Amino acid sequence: MRYYELLYIVNSNFEQKKIDETMNEIDSRIKRTKSKIINHIIWGKKKLAYPMQGNNYGTYILVHYQGGDNNKLDEFDSWLKLSDLVIRHMVVRLTMKPDILEKVDNEKFDKVDNKPDDKEEISNDNKPGENKEV
Repeated sequence: MRYYELLYIVNSNFEQKKIDETMNEIDSRIKRTKSKIINHIIWGKKKLAYPMQGNNYGTYILVHYQGGDNNKLDEFDSWLKLSDLVIRHMVVRLTMKPDILEKVDNEKFDKVDNKPDDKEEISNDNKPGENKEV
């Protein structure tokens, strides 16, 4: 079986009702391809790396599904490109079946700085100021 991950971004100004309608529309389009949806989760509102279609923020939504008819999946991808509901999307083929997710931990994804802490761990082998011979 082939498994896919779809990450799409919708306008952050959409009300929850409009987001639900968009999710339902994408659900129905995926089911038309004879695919089975595993997860469909809202990651939340995030700042975009650069403005897209006049938006600085977007609501990220993640979908995992088991692939169906390849020709219909190509049509689905084309529909997403042309759809006004979605700002940007990306489909990736997965190597393994994804786990069923109840809820996404937003704290993990909200982290803006991925810089290491100021504290450095020093092992006994490499003390500052000493060169280790090879």
